[in-house]
Amino acid sequence: MKPLNILHTEASPGLGGQEKRVLLEAAFLLKRGHSVLVVGQPDSLIGREARQSGVPFRSVRMRTSWDPVAFARLLSLIRETRPDVIHTHSSKDSWLAGLVGRLLGVPIIRTRHVSIPASGHLFNWVYRLPSRIMTTAELTRWMLAEAGLCDSSRISVLPTGVDISLFNEEVSGAAFRAEFDVPEGVPMVGLVANLRKSKGVEHFLAAARLVKEKGNATRFFVVGEGHWGEIFREQARELGLADGTVTFTGYRDDIPEVMAALDLLVIASTRTEGIPQVALQAMSMGVAIVGTDIGGVPEAILPAEAGVVVPPGDPDAMAGAVGELIGDSGRRKQMGASGRLFVREHHTVDKMLDETVRIYEEVVSACAS
Repeated sequence: MKPLNILHTEASPGLGGQEKRVLLEAAFLLKRGHSVLVVGQPDSLIGREARQSGVPFRSVRMRTSWDPVAFARLLSLIRETRPDVIHTHSSKDSWLAGLVGRLLGVPIIRTRHVSIPASGHLFNWVYRLPSRIMTTAELTRWMLAEAGLCDSSRISVLPTGVDISLFNEEVSGAAFRAEFDVPEGVPMVGLVANLRKSKGVEHFLAAARLVKEKGNATRFFVVGEGHWGEIFREQARELGLADGTVTFTGYRDDIPEVMAALDLLVIASTRTEGIPQVALQAMSMGVAIVGTDIGGVPEAILPAEAGVVVPPGDPDAMAGAVGELIGDSGRRKQMGASGRLFVREHHTVDKMLDETVRIYEEVVSACAS
């Protein structure tokens, strides 16, 4: 089939895992010879990142799901660019671009990235507009079908693939360890996330204190930035962790090197997750994981035997799992090897793109006929 002309829409102004997946897909589809345009909010972080990475980007202000000005601008833009398929991601853009696509006869695909239950009320048509829906976890697919929002046959589960040219066992974490003056042999445990309430950072901090109280010399790192960053820093001070036990690194663009330095990755989420990109990235690098039983986290860790799952919001259980794995290097090594193999077999970025393009072509062909 000829190269496709793909238009991605993303109304989120931030730059978390969802937005990074949009950019990852766009960048690799461009490398494969397809035409790609990302449409997002003016002054958004995804727009800034797109421009820096060479991904074509156009801005459209999307204030609400029923913004008539945004609808008119998207109508004009889609008539101008004539995409073969429109791929939407957040709620506002899925309503607006979905309706425009229906009006113009352009096939629509929607990715649901989060595991928050969607409303199944009669007028929630946003899941009926697309020809196909993608989810990043099996749990999300089940939730959409169970709510009666769409037939399960229209839903494809497709977690974010890992670029194994960046995330592999050859990457060194020595520079990160040296930057924060961590002596050789001192374990390093990290949480890598956009710092918002749902990421469970407060429980990670509480678990760090419990590990510290047992006399363990482990260093803990919170990698990322976000609206809750200063709140979490204050919590760390109140817990007596500002003595070097916990370090907030802020935003980093050297995540492969960060993960290479870690002995253990923690995913502490309490509310919503697809299959987290950081889980698959860590697995690709042979890093064992402690994750909470939220969304698609168990789907990533358990089939791969790459770590352990603990209840969300339970610092005692988290501290127990962290302490146990930190004290058992042989088990961590076994989990790391198992996770690495699982990613290579199931979750590389090339496998994700092969399936994405197959779905695009299937939808475009069905629309044409």
